[in-house]
Amino acid sequence: MDTKYHTRLTSENSRIIVLDYLRVFAVIVLFFFHLGMVWVPEWNFHFKQETQWFWLQHILLISSPWRMGLLWFIAGTSLYFMQQKYGLAFLLTRRSNAILLPLLTGIYCIVPIQLFVEMTQKGAIDTSVGYFFIQFYFGANDYFNGFSAGIWHHVDVNHLWFLRSLWRFTLLLIIFHLPLKWVRNSLGNFNSVWLLLLVSISLFASQIEESDLQRDIYGFACLVWGYLFGGQAQFWRWLRDRRGALIAFAIILTLSYEVGFKVVGYQPDNLLIKTIALWSYYLAKVFSVFAILALADKVFVTANPAVVKANGYVFPFYVIHQSVIIGVSYFITNTALSAPTAMALSAVVSMLLCFLLLLLCKYSAVTGVFLGKKAPASHWLSGKTAQMIITAFTLPLALRLVGLI
Repeated sequence: MDTKYHTRLTSENSRIIVLDYLRVFAVIVLFFFHLGMVWVPEWNFHFKQETQWFWLQHILLISSPWRMGLLWFIAGTSLYFMQQKYGLAFLLTRRSNAILLPLLTGIYCIVPIQLFVEMTQKGAIDTSVGYFFIQFYFGANDYFNGFSAGIWHHVDVNHLWFLRSLWRFTLLLIIFHLPLKWVRNSLGNFNSVWLLLLVSISLFASQIEESDLQRDIYGFACLVWGYLFGGQAQFWRWLRDRRGALIAFAIILTLSYEVGFKVVGYQPDNLLIKTIALWSYYLAKVFSVFAILALADKVFVTANPAVVKANGYVFPFYVIHQSVIIGVSYFITNTALSAPTAMALSAVVSMLLCFLLLLLCKYSAVTGVFLGKKAPASHWLSGKTAQMIITAFTLPLALRLVGLI
């Protein structure tokens, strides 16, 4: 086994134990963040309920800077291990299929639920879900006036932007494989310079007004850092040696932007406090990710079969969770329940519905593959013919994502 790999690996399949835990942790955080987005005041979302729960903003802000950066770092590390084990052709074919098929399923079967709820709440439509889906698939484009932004007209990614970007980033890793290999072999030992470089890229991205580009530059940088360093024992030793400092600095940054944004709420003209809060937030987008990695390396030291098994369901959970939350919350908030009761019930019902859908993925390999769960090696969907069919089926989407159609 390559000595560059992290030393805490399961003996069976060379998985990095800490990343298995963090992958599950990250999507659970994302679930509750998106649940909170329904009820948090002022922040835009596809479905909103009016509250004065400004305290909820501060709870969501705890994870806001780092939740996606952590996912990108984990994704980069995973891509590195895939490339090392299976080669670049695997990333271009099977891994591409494993991303594009759930994305295609999502934009046509799952994300539309969010569009229905959003259009209904904003008074653009007053129809049944069934009639809406007929219009979505077969109706005229003018039915969606004002809601037409998307990959295709009114067919959008919403929360699945991560999969769109992940596929594009995977192509970039393939294209720049040789330069990245040279960097890893020649300059691969992680040090503070690499950390400051990532901070600089994150700060640069934060100044870009176009939100998708801002998000993608930061995400791609975190993914590349995971690809370069996530599989190296030296990186994890570096984190271990600086664990206390990283955690302390992350806490200071979190307190700085939390308190700063609170003060700005009362003193909107206080530019000094606003600047301190914003820059603390931007710095936390990197330092908090590294602090969480360092802390997790301390806490998650023993492999857990349940966690390893749960990793197989992270992808489909990500695909379905936001639409489930919005659909369930829309239905429940149409009742006469109080806001706290409605939020709690929405959380419970959404979790149960996600669990049932994941069970369907477990017992139906076809459903699982369409939502992003890997099929058993013996299943026909893992065969070359099925993979070629999936490639042909997703080719129009792939061409669209790179701007060729």
